[in-house]
Amino acid sequence: MISIKALSYTYPDGTHALDSIDLELRRGEFVVLVGPNGSGKSTLSRHLNGLLKPTKGSLKVMGMDTKDPSNLRKIRQLVGMVFQDPNVQFFGSTLEEDIAFGLENLALPASQIRDLVSEALAVTGMENYRYASPGSLSGGQKQKAAIAGSLAMGSGFLVLDEVTSMLDPKSSTEVLNMLLSLKKQGIGLLYITHRPEEILAADRILVMDSGKIIADGLPLAVIQELGPDNGLFELPPLLHLALKLEDAGVLQPKDHSLSAKALAEEICRSL
Repeated sequence: MISIKALSYTYPDGTHALDSIDLELRRGEFVVLVGPNGSGKSTLSRHLNGLLKPTKGSLKVMGMDTKDPSNLRKIRQLVGMVFQDPNVQFFGSTLEEDIAFGLENLALPASQIRDLVSEALAVTGMENYRYASPGSLSGGQKQKAAIAGSLAMGSGFLVLDEVTSMLDPKSSTEVLNMLLSLKKQGIGLLYITHRPEEILAADRILVMDSGKIIADGLPLAVIQELGPDNGLFELPPLLHLALKLEDAGVLQPKDHSLSAKALAEEICRSL
């Protein structure tokens, strides 16, 4: 578990980025983090494996405080980071070499490294690209490869900062489906996104604004609490329409996980 208590952060230039954050993240949970640009999402994410340290408060990963330098190596094994541009995370000339890079720094036996690389490639569906150059991969494959590198290190948590923002819809769907599969295997996921269609895949949604978490709960509950035109994040178009029709009294309150056809049928029945 990742436990955050009263965490505040101020950048060296005096910019106050986070304000008294209290949060717990658990393994096997898919948490989506949304909010406007500059709300503190990326700053918070960089605290989770010790890239940034709290100015006030604490952040502990499996009981290990990120402020203690002796904990950082283990914390960074447990919490993997995947960024918007996967190209900045590749070091090897082949995918196998790249995934093995971090493991070699742990001084593991060569046979164990090979096994861990094989397992990570299998879990992410990248077995056929073991000897491919990272530069030859598609955008979606590069993100899967970056995730494989974190999994090989033994990460129980993944922090994913807008990893689908540079991908086409098909690749985005493939990456999201792979992450949902990892969740079922017990990996904890914190997923930062601006894509409205990805919000409803979450077990839980966090909404940030001005360095604070202003909402935390089930996606539909948070959306209904803040309203369809909250100005903090976009909704999937069909859900936005359904909620607006509900507000207008055209539709009855219900579960809004509707297809276009189902929504059209609901509208026809209400007329």
